[in-house]
Amino acid sequence: MTEQPPVVPPAPPRTHEPHEPPEPALMPRWVPVLIGVVLVFMALLAVFTGSRFRETSLVGMVKPHKPSRPLTSAAPPGEPEAGASLMFPGESGDNAPVAHPPVAGASRAVVTGGKNGIAASVRLSARRGMMTHVVPGDALVYVNDVAVGQADQFNTENEIYDFPAPGSYTVRLVAPGYRDRQFVITVAEDAKPEIAKLDVKLEKQ
Repeated sequence: MTEQPPVVPPAPPRTHEPHEPPEPALMPRWVPVLIGVVLVFMALLAVFTGSRFRETSLVGMVKPHKPSRPLTSAAPPGEPEAGASLMFPGESGDNAPVAHPPVAGASRAVVTGGKNGIAASVRLSARRGMMTHVVPGDALVYVNDVAVGQADQFNTENEIYDFPAPGSYTVRLVAPGYRDRQFVITVAEDAKPEIAKLDVKLEKQ
């Protein structure tokens, strides 16, 4: 009788083990500490730079201007003193025109003449200042022989010329190639108009 080979049981099916991701590399402990130190240093630098900027900026260096002498009449806030020239260097009021004695009489035109020709001046009155609408607009405005600016600098109610004190002022309008015009404005507290308005078109020579 022949021996049969032993029966080998079949091998169990092979199961695939799930793929495990590799363990992450650990960050050295000194890296977070270094990042924190850098952030703290940047914050301190920002605070220091901001304080230095406030000390050295124009806002910190500019000081409000105090008038060198008391005001003699009211002027709009932020504007040069009353009577101050808008031409260099008159914003401090140092070259303000000096008032002449008041001219008596009502507002009217006065014509004077002689061998050198005829000159006309208009007498006006005001309590505060004057406003100029002049053609050409770049005509120079002289108040008692002091150049105070160009005519278009005083052509709105917010930018009128404020006379420095009560009295009489001779206003001349001068432009190259045009005939001069002259006005006499008497400033007084009892004057009817607050502002003398000069609407002038200069004549060409």
